[in-house]
Amino acid sequence: MNVLFWNLNKKNLFEELPALTRQYDVDILILAESVLSDVDLLTALNAGQKRKFLLPLNLSERLKIYTRFVRKSVIPVSDAGGIAIKQIVPPLGPDFILVAVHLSSKLHLREIDHTMLSVRLSEMICEAEQRIGHQRTVVVGDFNMNPFENGMVSADGLHAVMDRRIALKKERTVQGKARSFFYNPLWSRLGDMSNGPPGTYHYSSSGQACLFWNSFDQVLIRPSLLDFFSDQSLEVVTRFNGTNLLNESGQPNKQQFSDHLPIFINLSLEEVA
Repeated sequence: MNVLFWNLNKKNLFEELPALTRQYDVDILILAESVLSDVDLLTALNAGQKRKFLLPLNLSERLKIYTRFVRKSVIPVSDAGGIAIKQIVPPLGPDFILVAVHLSSKLHLREIDHTMLSVRLSEMICEAEQRIGHQRTVVVGDFNMNPFENGMVSADGLHAVMDRRIALKKERTVQGKARSFFYNPLWSRLGDMSNGPPGTYHYSSSGQACLFWNSFDQVLIRPSLLDFFSDQSLEVVTRFNGTNLLNESGQPNKQQFSDHLPIFINLSLEEVA
């Protein structure tokens, strides 16, 4: 099960997306800030391909989701602004819950706003899990927060931790209530010692504190799927089919492509018992 997410920054990337999906054999393509025509993009994605991408029912205006599964395999659960929750029923392996997100930019919200958005997102995920009856959940997208920010790590928020061993404990009790963990592998992709770029988005300012590199684009995985996810399968994509998404300074080439880098994840769901 190959999933790819990319915030396109409203760029016309008709040529790049087909090459990217073919190189990574993508099953589910999730786009944010896309202004591409669905008809034109599907035509480009499917040209010369046996397995065709389809556009399942999707009410979110901030996200586009294309899959190579038949439409009945992608069941809408809930949509709210930049949050789209689907139940995916693949031809092999068990079903799982896919949560695609594109939360509002830091240019328009304060930290407390993002924290409260994370609380609402967590509530929507828990409601979906209770409704479907399991926690085989993957969350992917542009959170407009770094892995260490309050909304990502707080118990009432997404409760996403950097350590598999902690995540595998499944939950912890906070103020008398059990709070489920997510595992966030993007923690290990921060800084120069990561396997790839130091983040997914670069921003330079003249303020006192500037991180320069941020990992706004992330993947969160519930403990029940961790046996079927390899950290090595996660990739912040910088190059494909001869196309380099970075400029000469090693930053996202936002003039030619997007200011965000794509993220790719593989889940070996067919191995789930």
